[in-house]
Amino acid sequence: MNLPEIHIRRQAALPDKGLWINRFEIHSETSDRVYVVAQHKTLKHWGCSCPAWRIHRKCKHLSSIGVPNYEKPFEVIVNTR
Repeated sequence: MNLPEIHIRRQAALPDKGLWINRFEIHSETSDRVYVVAQHKTLKHWGCSCPAWRIHRKCKHLSSIGVPNYEKPFEVIVNTR
């Protein structure tokens, strides 16, 4: 089975933290804010530190990298370059 890949700039990659792995920074398209996108270690869904995801469990940052919203498990290969 071929898993989709997410390519992350090396300078955007962050160390794993608690239950969150594959962490990286993503810049807002509409402000100067920077959010953290990460994958839950055991449940395998993706999350974001932006207000939309924290409140609704859906955000444009997850959609922009091609992972599902609403805490649906989704496996990928994360490559830093």
